[in-house]
Order: sequence, then C-alpha cells, then structure tokens
Amino acid sequence: MEVYKGMGGGSYKWLPDVDLEKCTGCGLCVEVCTPKSLKIVNDDFAVLVRADTCGSEGHCVESCPDDAIHMEWIEMTGEHTAGEWKTVMRL
Repeated sequence: MEVYKGMGGGSYKWLPDVDLEKCTGCGLCVEVCTPKSLKIVNDDFAVLVRADTCGSEGHCVESCPDDAIHMEWIEMTGEHTAGEWKTVMRL
C-alpha cells in the first residue's frame, strides 16, 4: 500500500466505475470477475456489489465491449487485504 501526502486524508481503493449511460447489461464483466464483485441488476446494467472483494485487476474493463467501465480511486474503508489501495495523509 502506498502512502501519499495531500490536502485530505483517507484510504482509496482502485475500483471499477460503471457508466450507467453506456452499460448495456451484457454481463461480460460479471463473467470475468473472479471474486464476483460485479452483478447485473434488472437485466439492465452492471453494479459493483462487493467492493471489499474486488482485486483491482481490471478484467471487467478489458472485457467491456461498450467502454462502460473505467478504474477509479474511490474512497472507502475496510480491510486492505484484496485489491490495490493507497492512503492519503493530511498535511
């Protein structure tokens, strides 16, 4: 885990962010997600339902034919055992 100095503070995890305007609900991202962190809701779009289990690997991004998923640093709390994390310390 990397530590950065910045204006705010907290822990951030590298997670998939689904653009609901672009997602067609094809389910390819769910199929390639080994920890099953993503789920299709109402046969319409993908959502990250288990951020704690996400391995930050980006297989979902690579599998998306609609370019609807991008990785983002998202602030969250929890165990830093799965995925890629960074911590920002207040100045």
